[in-house]
Amino acid sequence: MDADTFNRMYPVRTPVRVFPNTREDGSRITRTRTRAVQVQHGLAVVHVDGIRCGLDTRHIDPLPADFPVEA
Repeated sequence: MDADTFNRMYPVRTPVRVFPNTREDGSRITRTRTRAVQVQHGLAVVHVDGIRCGLDTRHIDPLPADFPVEA
């Protein structure tokens, strides 16, 4: 999914399940803190609370707006 599509569907502060390393390494529940941006080779990345680097949107599963988020 490109950054524009991600941003239309999921506003900043959307609850998400992220997989910082691989899907096999486990996940974390947090919120997006920036809009997605398109970077090299068409990759779309977004920043989330609690993780310094931008994450590939393919490693993010958006959750319902009322989903409880870890502190």
